[in-house]
Amino acid sequence: MKRKVRWSLGKKLTGLIVTMCVVLGLLAAVVSYRTFSASMMEYYNQLGTNLVRTLASQLDADELDRYYETGEMDERYYEIQSFISDLVASNDVEYLYVVRPHGVGVTFLFDSDMETGESGEYEDGGYCALGTYVDLVGGFADNLDRLLAGLDVEPIVQRDASYGWLMTAMTPVLHEDGTMAGYVMADISMNDVMNTRQTFLITLVGLLAAVAAVFLVTFLFILRRMVLHPIDLLTQATGDFIQSNEEELAAGTATVNVPPIRTGDEVELLADSFRKMEEDMISYIREFMKATAEKERIGAELNVATQIQADMLPRIFPAFPERQEFEVYATMNPAKEVGGDFYDFFLVDDDHLAVVIADVSGKGVPAALFMVIAKTLIKNHAQNRETPGEVFTQTNAQLCEGNDAGLFVTAWMGVLEISTGKFVYVNAGHNPPLLKRAGGQYEWLKSRPGFVLAGMEGIRYRENTLELMPGDTLYLYTDGVTEATSSAQELYGEERLQAALNEASELPVSQLLPRIKNCIDTFVGDAEQFDDITMLGLQYHTRGEKADG
Repeated sequence: MKRKVRWSLGKKLTGLIVTMCVVLGLLAAVVSYRTFSASMMEYYNQLGTNLVRTLASQLDADELDRYYETGEMDERYYEIQSFISDLVASNDVEYLYVVRPHGVGVTFLFDSDMETGESGEYEDGGYCALGTYVDLVGGFADNLDRLLAGLDVEPIVQRDASYGWLMTAMTPVLHEDGTMAGYVMADISMNDVMNTRQTFLITLVGLLAAVAAVFLVTFLFILRRMVLHPIDLLTQATGDFIQSNEEELAAGTATVNVPPIRTGDEVELLADSFRKMEEDMISYIREFMKATAEKERIGAELNVATQIQADMLPRIFPAFPERQEFEVYATMNPAKEVGGDFYDFFLVDDDHLAVVIADVSGKGVPAALFMVIAKTLIKNHAQNRETPGEVFTQTNAQLCEGNDAGLFVTAWMGVLEISTGKFVYVNAGHNPPLLKRAGGQYEWLKSRPGFVLAGMEGIRYRENTLELMPGDTLYLYTDGVTEATSSAQELYGEERLQAALNEASELPVSQLLPRIKNCIDTFVGDAEQFDDITMLGLQYHTRGEKADG
């Protein structure tokens, strides 16, 4: 099922680029606007400063004191006023005037707005005529202390209700002792400057927006052609590779469907990686199918081997229904498909019954093959009426020949003389069995074990003898029983085995062995079976008649 993408890569990149363009555009606009504004302000600041300094150079501090104190205009006054008018006429300035700061305001001494009457002389008493007093406001009021002290004051820019934006440049006229006689001030209209700044900002923003739009369209075109479209092709190809090639993949005939992408960058490398991935996947599936087929073939062969192994062990019970003197029963549960444990029982002659249980080292097919050899050799030698000790001695010698794999067998064998109850047995490194006398409990049948079969050449095995009485039961097993492990990593052990046998001591062997297997399964629980579990039980009922000959 195709997963729905909430935000495609194209949308994410477009949003990122638009955001970057907006941020960079705003940053460029702010920097450019501030730079332009600063240069404009610097120009008019320099213009005003030069103008007031020019006028200040023509003024005398003592004359200003006299005009301030008397309020009378003379010929010199008119000359200065005429000079001020000429400066205003020849420079881009709105007002040019001279004031005397005191109190919280200033008294006008000269003003370019003073008008001449019909006689050609300046009329006093006008708005800014000699002696007019005005309170300081705004930036002027903020700099009152500096004005009263005759200090330099930076140009002041503020908005006037009547004249709009004005920049006032000023410079002090000082006495020789440094005291202040007055200030020359020039008002320059900033309305055009402000309009120019606004126009510049609008033009700049429009230009940046146009450039950003062109860049964005170009970038998205390149992005779509060089990145997004190839990735879309890869996405579709990889999705179709599974959905459209299920039968081909199952048959091992699928082919690579990644289209050729030639962008000369990482996208091309990505496409090559996808193509290599599909090639590797196809190759892996083909190898996997081969391995699966081989595994199925091996599994089938193992099933056949398991069946062959099971057929080699006597499994029909009761084994000797015509013989009432004894009962024998055995089970084997391999840990793998084929196991290394085995049991056997057979009549050597009418009066002798042989029982064998053994455990081959290792697991799986090698152990099973070695088991077949060992079982065959033991039975062949026993049927030649060799004693149990001779059987193991000859079998050991033959198993040692060509045993390059280093396998060995632990084995226990006994031969019962049915007519007398005489029981001769031999142990080749195997677990000791348990014997229950009639009416008693299961006890360990201890004997000194010999060395394992196929472990060392030249070993001779010693026999042991006991007499079985009617009602006695012999229990044989492999180490898979006592070493069965629970999920808590605890062994079943010999004590549990002996206790379980004694709890069911009255059961016949055909019921006893399944009962013990159920006890083991309950103890182990869900834990994996790591070893073969093999058991054999022999119950002696009565002594038979000895056969003639």
